[in-house]
Amino acid sequence: MSKIHIGCALIDHVEKGEPSMYCRVIYIDVKEDLACVMRIPGKNKAGYQKNYVMRPLFLSLSALQAQVDELRLSVTEFATPSHWLLTPAQLRANKPTGSIGKTRRDLRKWVRVRAKAYGRIRPFVHGRGIDEIILDPSFSGWPAKRARQLGLHGASQVQRDLNAYLLAMGLRGGLLPWFTRNGGAGKPKLSNPKTGRPTEFSGDPKNQLAGKNCNLKVRQIFAMGWKKFKKPGVSVQTAFTKTLNSWFAKSVAWNGTSAKVTLKPEAFKFTAEQFSRWGRAGEDALTPTQIEQGETAARRTYLRRQNKMKDRFLSANGEAFLDSTSTDQTLVSSASRLKVLSAPWRTDVMGASIDYIFGHHVGFESPSAMTALLSILHAAEDKVAYCARYGIKIAARDWHSMTFKKILTDNGEGKGQLSLMTLEEMESGASFGPAYDAINKAPLESGHRRTQKQLDHQLPGSTMGRRKRRGEPDRSVMARLNFFEYMPRLIERVLHHNNVERIALTSLEMRRDDVEPTRRGVLEWMLEKGYVASSPVDLQALRVKSLPLIQGSMQADGLHLFDPTFAGKRLIPNLTYRSDWLMRSGMLAKSAMKRVHLDVHLNPSDLSQVWVNLAGLKCLTLVSADPDMLELCLLDWLIISRDDRLKGFLARVDETKQRSNQVASIDRDVKKANRERNAEVKQRGTPLTKTELKANRRDNTAVESAVQTGLPKPPKHKLPGPIADIPSANTPPIANPIPLAKAGMGDVISALYKDDES
Repeated sequence: MSKIHIGCALIDHVEKGEPSMYCRVIYIDVKEDLACVMRIPGKNKAGYQKNYVMRPLFLSLSALQAQVDELRLSVTEFATPSHWLLTPAQLRANKPTGSIGKTRRDLRKWVRVRAKAYGRIRPFVHGRGIDEIILDPSFSGWPAKRARQLGLHGASQVQRDLNAYLLAMGLRGGLLPWFTRNGGAGKPKLSNPKTGRPTEFSGDPKNQLAGKNCNLKVRQIFAMGWKKFKKPGVSVQTAFTKTLNSWFAKSVAWNGTSAKVTLKPEAFKFTAEQFSRWGRAGEDALTPTQIEQGETAARRTYLRRQNKMKDRFLSANGEAFLDSTSTDQTLVSSASRLKVLSAPWRTDVMGASIDYIFGHHVGFESPSAMTALLSILHAAEDKVAYCARYGIKIAARDWHSMTFKKILTDNGEGKGQLSLMTLEEMESGASFGPAYDAINKAPLESGHRRTQKQLDHQLPGSTMGRRKRRGEPDRSVMARLNFFEYMPRLIERVLHHNNVERIALTSLEMRRDDVEPTRRGVLEWMLEKGYVASSPVDLQALRVKSLPLIQGSMQADGLHLFDPTFAGKRLIPNLTYRSDWLMRSGMLAKSAMKRVHLDVHLNPSDLSQVWVNLAGLKCLTLVSADPDMLELCLLDWLIISRDDRLKGFLARVDETKQRSNQVASIDRDVKKANRERNAEVKQRGTPLTKTELKANRRDNTAVESAVQTGLPKPPKHKLPGPIADIPSANTPPIANPIPLAKAGMGDVISALYKDDES
């Protein structure tokens, strides 16, 4: 732009200085070679906007154009100040929405200020154009005349109103005050004295605040310190301390390895809150949350697309999005509805061209390289058996398998040495965007949101993607479904997304071929027409790289797994894997003599089969008479096993208590028996010999049996003393039995078989 026109602004290019706004052209007369310009108020020495507007200048149009041609002046559009554009309704409502942003000004007062200013110049400008005003012969002397009419001491106020009206070219918003001491619109307020109510406990007898306001220089220092020291993992207080050491240190003394920093006196009056406020007010400054999330000042604005992202991908398997999200669910254990589990995670692999979901992994493992590889493996495998495990019958074309040339993910689960090496061996690549930036893979991010809204949030126990609010029922109380009951609903949602949901065909070629307007129809058409990128893959190698490793032990009855949550070697109970190949190989017989430890590839969400590398990758299936075992995931079974170990521990505790009680009772009875035996020996006078103790054992047993049962059996040999007939079962018991300790064996037998005189 090099031609001067009405309404433009002229920039003055000084030889030794920065260019500055010089004037605004408000009138041009080509025939008379006349141009009228209004000089734009600049800033004073303190850096504040000048409020007074100078009178117009009448210059030669050709001379101005010559300066423009010589590049001493340049022509640009005049940038109308935002507060000039405020409507009367915004001023009266004190709501400068979209105009000047946050403000401390009372805009309702501005209406009165503008009205008074226009009232002072209304007789001269109302209903007249700019040319009529400035070419009026009485223009130069009218402000003084108007000031005398209004009874003012001078004409400067009227002159300023008239000049401001001309600078705005008849826009009444130009009569609004500049408020130079308050800075521009949205600018921070600078104040030398400490603002706010005095602190009661400041220790100052004058009851003043024990603090100091940040002047412009300190604010700039805080902005630089925020940008330099506030990094992820660095607290605001630590960054503030480093800023004080860098800019407010008076001296630093070292005593060995210890430092003693002497700060300037004003440094102790600044606070971390001031540092945080003015640090975040700097140019391109980020908030602490944004810094912790890994964002940078150089935002990826070039990805803010003007068209749909999927329009950039033309092949069925050129690129795929990979991302993880929570299922927003609170599930229960398969063993008990009273055992509440955490929400599982879902990792999806979505084709970039038509948003077709080729695979996913759902489990209780946190997003990592393992979950990313499991989802890539699931996308490459056939889904018929996978869906049949959850009671859903599909054909192969109902859920296609695919490998991709490039996986588009963020700096999270997809960025790891294992995943990168696996993608390299697949002859595939990966691209990464910034973390926490949804634009990196917007179709998949919005797909997560749709799935959560249409499925996850409809089920009982849903977290709704947020923390529990006050008054809401606890999610643990609402949880009802287990993992095996949730998965069919998710699979049905994926099948509906791929095969039933209608989409708009992206090309006229599809419309001419009458392609089914579903993602499956478009995908099959692209495969038929050759819109496929070369992407070879070895599923066996992909399984080895994708499925996580767990230690196993080959024993006589099959392969057993070690508990991955235990530091030592502890087998997971009731998980035994065999196959026909394993039984024919003879490894089980060898393992009976010596157990072999080996690595096992296991999908944590599917316990029905594992893979081992024994002369090639072999598949072993779970051996269990309980069909429900096939429905469990590894976490669920580990929880059940932990409960069994807890019950076993409690059983051992009870058994230990019972044995302790038993030993104590036996000891008490033995001590009592010893006391009675010693008393009998003492009464007898002489201790019994070993021969005497062994004598008459059979007779003693017969007597004891008769006493205990009431059915005595006479001994085979003749007993000493009178023997009567054997009493019947109705014979009453002996009235006064003779204690064994005071009577001999003959007396006892005689008393027992005494004739019934009655």
